Amino acid sequence: MKRITILSALILLTLSACSPSAETPAATEPVSQPEPSAPVAASPVETPAPSSSVLSTTYVDAATALAADDTKKAKESLTALANESSGELKTLAQAAADAGDLEAMREKFKALSNLATTMELPPDHAVAFCPMYKGGAKWVQKKGTLANPYFGSTMLTCGSFVN
Repeated sequence: MKRITILSALILLTLSACSPSAETPAATEPVSQPEPSAPVAASPVETPAPSSSVLSTTYVDAATALAADDTKKAKESLTALANESSGELKTLAQAAADAGDLEAMREKFKALSNLATTMELPPDHAVAFCPMYKGGAKWVQKKGTLANPYFGSTMLTCGSFVN
């Protein structure tokens, strides 16, 4: 009987330890609650505006130029993207625009594309993936014929659409 009482007390103690404390939620919830909503509010303001207009123009122009092995046009498009953007998108676009040659530009474009593929895409655009470029690389382009910006004319259609 004594064992049952002790066992019951331990179970009750364990259950009460798992339940939220009555005194701490009041102190922590107001601090915790606004914190997640602040970044969510800031993120849509910055991300959707560039995603629709910028991705469908300057980013895609840069990808198309890289697929055509056109360093000059890619640099112009990446510079325009950097000028139209802010935050990480601007930084990555500028780094790609400042690359010394076509291969370096493609490598920097991969980092830029990692961000671009997480943004809201215009309806006529899709994410494509090339498994052969440096461990695999994604990019955004208009739906239709695949144009790989990482290999250009060497392997223009290497890859597939992933969404």
